[in-house]
Amino acid sequence: MLKHPYALQWRRVRLGPLPKVEMARAFKVALRWIDAIVYEDGVVYLIEAKIKPKADAVGQLLMYKDLFYQTPEFSNLWDKPVKMVLLTTMDDPNVRKLCTNYNIEYEIFCPAWVKEYLKSLYQRSRK
Repeated sequence: MLKHPYALQWRRVRLGPLPKVEMARAFKVALRWIDAIVYEDGVVYLIEAKIKPKADAVGQLLMYKDLFYQTPEFSNLWDKPVKMVLLTTMDDPNVRKLCTNYNIEYEIFCPAWVKEYLKSLYQRSRK
């Protein structure tokens, strides 16, 4: 990840308690997955990425923070400060305000390939 190139990183991470063996198959559909977790300078960053910013990402991050503290693989980080980050490609003042209300960092990252993708979506929707 560009902002944390030398940090410990996990991508597409399952969060929450491990199901009992007999319930594992049923839990497979109920497991929650965050886009990335980064640990750097004593801080855990929970990152959810969206091409288009959506208010429901705020709820996802709040749930992921709760589930982080139930995930045994991260028990060695439970005592560290946790920051939530919504990573998106464009500004949405309403979603940004909602993030601010819940102490979630709102970051915009829009490389050239994303701009091309968004342009193709716009052109397709006009046809």
